[in-house]
Amino acid sequence: MPIDSVVAVTYRCNSRCVMCDIWKIKDYPELSLAQFAKLPRTLQDINLSGGEPFLRNDLPQIVKAVKERCPQARVVISSNGFATELILKQMREILKIKPDIGVAISIDGLGATHDELRGIPGGYDKAIATVKELKKLGMTNLRLGFTVMEKNINQMTKVYDLTRELGIEFTHSFAQSSDFYFGGKQNEVHPRADVLQREYNYLINKELESWNIKKWLRAYFAFGMYDFITSRNPVLDNAPGRDFFFLDPNGTVYPSVVHNVPMGNINELKKFEDFWCSKEAMEKREKIDALKIPVWMICTARTAIKKHPLKVAMWIFRHKFFGFKIK
Repeated sequence: MPIDSVVAVTYRCNSRCVMCDIWKIKDYPELSLAQFAKLPRTLQDINLSGGEPFLRNDLPQIVKAVKERCPQARVVISSNGFATELILKQMREILKIKPDIGVAISIDGLGATHDELRGIPGGYDKAIATVKELKKLGMTNLRLGFTVMEKNINQMTKVYDLTRELGIEFTHSFAQSSDFYFGGKQNEVHPRADVLQREYNYLINKELESWNIKKWLRAYFAFGMYDFITSRNPVLDNAPGRDFFFLDPNGTVYPSVVHNVPMGNINELKKFEDFWCSKEAMEKREKIDALKIPVWMICTARTAIKKHPLKVAMWIFRHKFFGFKIK
């Protein structure tokens, strides 16, 4: 059964990102509250995503339904952070339901760089204001999410340093293409090799300097991301449609956000477990495997790391005590 999932609760969006055309999608059907009770109980990590999740007025009720179904799961809401007052209003209710919930605010560079990439004038100031206001609510599970592109790779470590100043966490991803997610946007991203090396050397070594295991694992994730960007091959095997899945707002279950193989629809399921272990699902996995689409993102890497603890631990030990350098 799957242990990780990205659940897009809506495709409505108040951003105009250059790497994503979801905001162009209009009137896309959205799951009712009752359908979230069908999520598999085995999930350990759930990312509530979009679009912009906070545009769903019933987001607190969604969080409640998810918590009741998967009480032990770690839950993070991904947001662009633009609608500060709306986010604060929703989070006051959500924190009563799940006090340890996380929020990831997208920041793709400092100031004007972020505004250009997200297509919203003043967007950077709005997003940072949201982070600071969430901290005032007492939130500690906060992070900035950076998306690697050609135009902003030279600012990745600046955003990383910003998270250290704010006392929050740093995560990042790579702008990939998808036939059905990102509004079908096709991204060809080829950052300068020298800048890429410099930024990742800094990021990985800073994370390894810590005595926090979580930061060591993020250093390994960053190492895997650099390798994926430069070679398009993941450093660890992962299992889309097995260990994790992507659920779109209409309830369609996909192996991941880049594998265009609909496996089924949660609206039509009586029991997720029966669907996931069915002959039809196994046949879909054969199609997924045949596509040979390489992936390395938070949800795929997290499950892969759990399957290869010794290999990851050896990498951490070697580079923690003997240093890391991309040559």
